[in-house]
Amino acid sequence: MVDTEDLFVQLVEALDRDLELLELLRYRLLVLAALAGADQGPSIPLAVREIEMAYEDLRLADLVRATATVRVADELELDPMPRLDQLAALSGGGWSEVLLDRRRSIIETVIGIENLATTVRTAMGRRAALAKEALAFLRVDAGATYGRSVLRGGVLVEGTI
Repeated sequence: MVDTEDLFVQLVEALDRDLELLELLRYRLLVLAALAGADQGPSIPLAVREIEMAYEDLRLADLVRATATVRVADELELDPMPRLDQLAALSGGGWSEVLLDRRRSIIETVIGIENLATTVRTAMGRRAALAKEALAFLRVDAGATYGRSVLRGGVLVEGTI
């Protein structure tokens, strides 16, 4: 039989790993924003891929955390997926404070990531719109003919020449 204390240690370690990976995801978003702001377009796909990898790592770590949560819930005879504040209320001792602290940290970090992601998405959208507007002169229907009605030879922006 596993000691309840060991189960709480495993849960807190899983929560700490989640927090670590959330911070890594936040950092990767900041890198993407910095690359976009510095006009480093060729590096953006790599930054996006790193965000995808960080997110995948977080999803796997979340499975570990869920497993640890289920084990603690089973030991305390709770529903399989209790919230951290419910576990904290029933854990007593120092575990209650530790779990509530991790819960607060996770919530704050996730809110920060969501806000940052919205900001990056908006900034990237604005940059794309500006680029589209700047390149509008390359389109057939937007080009000036200086009074001539001649058809141009190719369309660069729409994928064909």
